[in-house]
Amino acid sequence: MSNERSSTHKSMTTKISAFAIVALVATAITNGCDGGHEGDRCNPDQTDHNECGAGLTCQKPATCAENYCCPTPASKSSNPYCNGSGCPPAPEDAGDASM
Repeated sequence: MSNERSSTHKSMTTKISAFAIVALVATAITNGCDGGHEGDRCNPDQTDHNECGAGLTCQKPATCAENYCCPTPASKSSNPYCNGSGCPPAPEDAGDASM
């Protein structure tokens, strides 16, 4: 009887461990596939996938030094990173072609 109980305990432990691993992997996959939300930083040079969620594109507002996931046009957004009111300012000479 002791042998039977030990076998049942091992089987249950294995099932619980397998379930925990599957749950962790599923959580990691679903969180990893969540696209960027409005105002999240992004990389416009990313060519293999879109970092931004549906309806958003990676853009750099005219007054900003960084790129953010924003709707088009970004200036119409209420998000401060998209409309330029909350992001780090772009360098003064960023658009100067004389250099």
